[in-house]
Amino acid sequence: MGLAIAGTRHDGDTGHLHAYLTYKDRVQQLIVAAGHRAVCEIGGGRKPLFTPQEVSHLDLDYTIMDISQEELDHAPPGYQTLCADVCTPPAATSMERFDLVFSVYLAEHVTDGATMHRNVHAMLRPGGHAFHYFPTLFSPAFVLNRLLPDGLTHLAKGLLDPRERGRPKFPARYSKCFGPTARMRQLFTDLGYQIEAYEPFYGTDYFRKIPVVAQVDGWLTDWAARRRNPHLTSYVFVTLRKPRRPGIVN
Repeated sequence: MGLAIAGTRHDGDTGHLHAYLTYKDRVQQLIVAAGHRAVCEIGGGRKPLFTPQEVSHLDLDYTIMDISQEELDHAPPGYQTLCADVCTPPAATSMERFDLVFSVYLAEHVTDGATMHRNVHAMLRPGGHAFHYFPTLFSPAFVLNRLLPDGLTHLAKGLLDPRERGRPKFPARYSKCFGPTARMRQLFTDLGYQIEAYEPFYGTDYFRKIPVVAQVDGWLTDWAARRRNPHLTSYVFVTLRKPRRPGIVN
């Protein structure tokens, strides 16, 4: 992450840096608290969130799912892998297979966010959880990323952040990538989920090398964060649960 800039929101539990530093702990806490064992990471590809040692320590049946077989081929040994598109109906072998399905920086790339969340619901066992961490509209940085051509945004990200150079670039569509608005809450409810948490985070580092833009973005970020504005979030944690069937005790 980049250096803090005066006037931007990098501190506190609603700052984007807090989300970046705590998302793995949040997933692990969910696994431990709920006693989950069958876990699927969507979009883990070549770099799964949990190492083989951590998977063993947590006693997990851990599957990496990715749309790209090439990405899966670069994954370290020791993982179960599944090459599939989360926006197509899951295979029969994946229906109600997992206690937890989670994704990190994946939702913004899918072609249809509602279909993704519907299919994840189908992959979960009753009582299982879904956790997603993703960037959101209408953060100015991500509005620009959505509107500008992919080649131009990839070049700009490389210039503004050398760490992005050489990394694979996947199209960012931001389908159903919004903060905790009434419409998004209704979407998850209509898909059959219970919403356990929908946590907003504010600010980004993308404008830090453009001082005037960074200052204006910082003012907007601080204004939105103070009001917990659901339309100007930059990132969210979404924790969802598939209800147990009637008659099944928690």
